[in-house]
Parts: sequence; C-alpha cells; structure tokens
Amino acid sequence: MAAKAEVRPRPLELDPIASRVELAFWEDLRRLKLDVLGTDDSPIPITGYYTPCTHPKMSGLLRLGRESLVPPSANSFGSRNSCPVPGTLINTNNMRGLQNLDVEYLLREEAKKILHDIMHGKIEEDPSLLLRFLVISFADLKNWKIYYSVAFPSLVFKSEMTLLSLHSASLVLSQEEAKSLSKSLKEWRSSNETAALPFFFVDISSDSCIAIRQLKDWKDCQDNGQKLLFGFYDHGCHQDPSWALRNYIAFLSLQLKIEKIQFLCYREKRSELDLEKSLIGEASFPQPH
Repeated sequence: MAAKAEVRPRPLELDPIASRVELAFWEDLRRLKLDVLGTDDSPIPITGYYTPCTHPKMSGLLRLGRESLVPPSANSFGSRNSCPVPGTLINTNNMRGLQNLDVEYLLREEAKKILHDIMHGKIEEDPSLLLRFLVISFADLKNWKIYYSVAFPSLVFKSEMTLLSLHSASLVLSQEEAKSLSKSLKEWRSSNETAALPFFFVDISSDSCIAIRQLKDWKDCQDNGQKLLFGFYDHGCHQDPSWALRNYIAFLSLQLKIEKIQFLCYREKRSELDLEKSLIGEASFPQPH
C-alpha cells in the first residue's frame, strides 16, 4: 500500500442511515390492513433496499417500496443498488397506540435478533442481517395521513471503538492495488451471486493482486499471510464511515475475535469504485473485560 500521513486516534464516529418510504408502500399497506389484517397490529416482516453511495454529494438511502411488504425469505428481488435487508413493521391502530409503544424495548428486541444471528453463524451466509431495521407507524386511513419512524438498531459495544486512521482510498492504495481492486469490485458488483451482499473481505496479495471474498470464506483468508481489508457498502458521501460499520465491528469482535481492522468504505461513481470518495481506515475495539 502507498504511504500515508498519520492521524491522531479519536472515537469512531459514524454517519447515520436515512430512509425513503415510497407512496406505493403505504398504498399496499392500506390494502393489506383493509383486506387482511383488520385490527391485528402484530409485527410484520418487511424488506428494505440498501444501496452504497453512488453520487459524490448525495448519500444513499434505505428504500421501502411496494415490494417491501414481502419478507426477505420470499423476496428474490435484489440487485447492485437494491440490497434486500430484513426489517420489522409495527403498524398501530390509532395514534395513542403509536405513542404508547415502548420504542427502546422494540429496538432491544431487534438488536437481540442481530446478536443471535452473529452468535449462530447466520451472518456469514446472509450479511444483510447486520442491517436489520424497525418501522413503527400509524396509518390514518380516513384522513390519508401517515405517521411513522424508521430506526436502525445497533449492538452496544462495552469498550471504546477508536478510529486510528482514515483516508481516501486513492491516497492509500498503490496504482497496481487500485487497478486490481477496481477490477475485482466491478466483477463482484456485476455478479448476481454477490452484487447484493453488502459486507465482504478484500484479500490483498504481496504482488498487489486483489480478490473479493464472501464472509463465509473467512477461514480461507485467516491464515494465508495476505493483507485484509474488511469491506462494506457505505451509503454515505461524508467524511465519516457509514453506520453499517458499527454492527460489522460487533460481528468481527464477537464471532471472529478480532480487535483491530483495516476497513474499506465502498462508494461508487458511474457503477464503478470511486477511489476518491471511498475510504480506507483503521479501527481498534479491544474485547470488553
């Protein structure tokens, strides 16, 4: 890798994820409530669609559309800019019901699902589980008013996450590494098998050749003596890494027993790796005692 300036360590700050709920989502929810659910306000599994940043001045969003009312297990829709992510919708019957929801409890329950998936090896097979989200709402069907909130639960880390360095990828990678990384990520993003997987490993050999590997290939990467970057689709366009890194770190700490990583925040331009906007950083997160 190319030489880079030192940066004073500081607490890791992350860019929160925003969402966009399309009108079609609420229209289909209205039909579902009138025709099927009635007054049943039980939690509903839904699907959101996450995308990496594709514009230098505009962050990506988690999108909820018409197809979102189909749970991920039954939803085959997914592409390079629509990574299916599991979520939970709680739609109350009235405003009082919405106001009386114990949001902290609901977020803890969603976070427990993430922890369960980490500890039972489900993340390696389906990395999108790290991006679980919660929607609470009240749909006033008579007056066509929707009140809602979207939240992204995270696991509480008992030791401090420290950012040791953070630079544009263009300042960190050598020319050979940058060329190889761009080629490998283009192939990854073009494959139907991997394009919708938002977390991955970047395996860098001593001759600057780079391979992108799935999380389930961790054992093959662990002892090969090559450099590793822990990559993920970064929705943001700002200087801080995306919120997605937080649960990624929890997974790496709890399941892979790692305490320090170099990571790649993947951002793109014109459907290819944007070396200027993508970030490479280093973070430490000692195991809590």
